[in-house]
Amino acid sequence: MSTQFKLATLVTGTLLFAATSAPLLAADAMLSTGGYAHQLQKMEMMKMLDANGDHMVTQAEADTYYSNIFDTLNKDNDDSLDAKEWAGASKESKIDIATGGYSRELRSMKMMKMMDADSNHLVTKEEFLNYHRTLFAKLDTSNDQQLDAQEWAAKVLGNK
Repeated sequence: MSTQFKLATLVTGTLLFAATSAPLLAADAMLSTGGYAHQLQKMEMMKMLDANGDHMVTQAEADTYYSNIFDTLNKDNDDSLDAKEWAGASKESKIDIATGGYSRELRSMKMMKMMDADSNHLVTKEEFLNYHRTLFAKLDTSNDQQLDAQEWAAKVLGNK
């Protein structure tokens, strides 16, 4: 094969990959805000989710953690969060079982809108958990239903 043909094949392949993967990358950026992803993927947050202290976060540990976050926000115990519960009073902006930065980013109205799958201005517990399961699956590049420190910190959620 000639060098020109090899180069043309390489360029064509690269362009085809870029063209077909661009929509996927754009969709991934919509998984979270950059600030949310940045705060979530801090090692301090991983330690909070790692209930058994084995330096891994399983899907079950994540579900338990996010269920507790939801329950903390769900002041009226109706299995859904409205805007008032989501944002909370300014004095209640930090969730005790999360870092301050994570609490602030989670409680933005933009994040509420991202989790409100049916756009009814309420986030149900199932929507909340499903959203976080999607993030977990995106981080779980080994597909083993657990996240190690490298997977946790990988910049695949649109954080900078």
